[in-house]
Amino acid sequence: MIYFWSDTHFNHAKIIDFATRGDANVETMNERLISNWNTIGKRDTIWFLGDFGFHPKSGEGYSLTNIFKALNGIKCLVVGNHDERNPEVLKLPWDRVEKLYTVKDNGMRAEVCHYPLETWKAAAHGALMLHGHSHGTLQRKLPHRFDVGVDCFPAPISFIELWERAKKQTFEVVDHHRGKEEEL
Repeated sequence: MIYFWSDTHFNHAKIIDFATRGDANVETMNERLISNWNTIGKRDTIWFLGDFGFHPKSGEGYSLTNIFKALNGIKCLVVGNHDERNPEVLKLPWDRVEKLYTVKDNGMRAEVCHYPLETWKAAAHGALMLHGHSHGTLQRKLPHRFDVGVDCFPAPISFIELWERAKKQTFEVVDHHRGKEEEL
């Protein structure tokens, strides 16, 4: 199966208060996130949509290499703003590293990016837009656009579940294409 998730911010103490995560400290946050990540199987694919983690401060957290090794799945990274400035994240043995990518599986299609897009390729034909970055604070909600971050979904969410949620939404094209876009 294919899963999506973002914005774990491993080893980032300030995110606990910023995103109101409720963890006592970095170690308990890291342990919770690792446990929740590992609800997926070792052979599942996870598209991680950015902001993986930070180098641990002295006496806090775990090395990103050890965290990465503890996580299940075939791991693909869509680079986030914090990842760009963190060579340790980019050196991890990701199966793929992208900035914007189209994920397709069994007739489902999603454009994935760290940042939320207002309109996206094949939106008029049902493609989803999956992103992170916003930590659930985005004011403008659009059908078929999902913030798949930790602060919206406690564990990675499957492509199938996102697709089912989208089917229950009424989608209206918001750009000039209005159904004239290329076929899926």
